[in-house]
Amino acid sequence: MEVHWRPPPHDWLKINMDDSLSKDWSGYGAILRNEDTLSPGYHWTFLPSIFSKLKAIEMGIWMAISAGVTKLWIKSNSTTALAWIKGNGCRPWSSICCLRCIHQGLDNLTDWIATHIHHEGNIPPDLLASHRSDRGETILFPSNVWTDLQAAIDQDKSDIPYVRKKD
Repeated sequence: MEVHWRPPPHDWLKINMDDSLSKDWSGYGAILRNEDTLSPGYHWTFLPSIFSKLKAIEMGIWMAISAGVTKLWIKSNSTTALAWIKGNGCRPWSSICCLRCIHQGLDNLTDWIATHIHHEGNIPPDLLASHRSDRGETILFPSNVWTDLQAAIDQDKSDIPYVRKKD
């Protein structure tokens, strides 16, 4: 199956996010994009995977708001995180604070949608989440985008598909 990144509709911004785990650290990354722009951010911390995914979504929403975005398309490869944001499924009490911050951000938008993306179509935020130069580092809107990330973004824009094996 081919997986493509598609730009959002006119007047919308799309946020793609992902998390990455190592033995001692978890990281999350988010990228805000329309057909022309890129605004990455990432952070490394101690969090279980689902909370890294939620924090990536929260970070991306607030990045979008600070950039003046009013219509946001949230793309995540975590169906659990998306279900919790939409109010579906059982949520642990420990997620309430993070979900409250996410919903406060969503309340600042005029419109939003949240949909799933397969991991293969989410390579740029995966690279962000996996990258770190110092533990505990947070970088929002870095001025320089490293080569691997730029190559992944260029592949998205070129409409060259990522390949996903069928489940």
